[in-house]
Amino acid sequence: AEERFADAVNLYQEAIAAAPESAEAYYRLGNAQYRAGVFDEAAGAYEYAAAAASSETARSRSLYNMGNCMVKTGESLRETDPQAAMNYCRQASWLYRAALAGDPDFADAAYNLEMSRRVAARIGEEIARQEEAEQQQNELIKYIREKLQEFIERQTALLETRNVGAPQQQLETETRALAKVMKDSGLADDIPLPDGTSAAGPLKESVEHVLKAADAMAAPDQATALAELIAALGAAPEDPDQQEGESDEDSESDEDYDMEYEESDEDADMYEEADPFGDFSEYEEIRGVPPPNQTEMDILAEEVRNQERRKQKKAGEYKQVDKDW
Repeated sequence: AEERFADAVNLYQEAIAAAPESAEAYYRLGNAQYRAGVFDEAAGAYEYAAAAASSETARSRSLYNMGNCMVKTGESLRETDPQAAMNYCRQASWLYRAALAGDPDFADAAYNLEMSRRVAARIGEEIARQEEAEQQQNELIKYIREKLQEFIERQTALLETRNVGAPQQQLETETRALAKVMKDSGLADDIPLPDGTSAAGPLKESVEHVLKAADAMAAPDQATALAELIAALGAAPEDPDQQEGESDEDSESDEDYDMEYEESDEDADMYEEADPFGDFSEYEEIRGVPPPNQTEMDILAEEVRNQERRKQKKAGEYKQVDKDW
């Protein structure tokens, strides 16, 4: 209550040392670690609590909190490793679903299941767009390198024959056109950095050499034109086809997380007004862990109330749904 979470963690660890089989001690330790922002350690504590829980409801609460830890970990990786962030959200979805399996009336788990699925889907869309943009950039770089190699061969032949007529003028026109393509791509522009400075774009130096080559062709100064074309090729980014890509093993490991869920029309109506956010800055939509003063006895009492509500359901009201695991 005083937000001295580090002290709380130490005290709960002392409690666990005295009672290593206490599910409640592990559950409370996880709550303190969660609030301290140590989500990986909190997930471990909740895992122990789930394994030692004396009721399905208590186990569901621990699995639910593990899901929240996964989501928070994914939040921290959203910018640096979106693939990992998406995988964490998918793991969270599995944990929320497992929590619902133990306690079908767990409304927060149902809500977070839907939201974590939507976040994972949004991240997946962002990854797909990023991959498409990278593919287009790689194709452009490959095209530029191929044209520069062609221009070098043509300029070499013109230099050997001392031909400064129409073929040289045509090469100058094509060289200037290539420089325009490079500029229009935006890859020659300076890239602003967080500290207020900027870095040269990957094609900036190459564009400068290409323009100097075109000016030399117009002079005409064929030797300088050839030297500038060679320099432009040397300054261009490496051919992406020659770079080492992702291994098949890594790709297969990512596929392990691909899970598809189906929801009924009633589920869709239930979540219709939920905000399908894709920005972790709106993370209050993911509901948090129960208050740290919620003991296992509180959870058991809640389970008793849930059982009474289930008994009051009319015959035929419950609709059996297909399980996807």
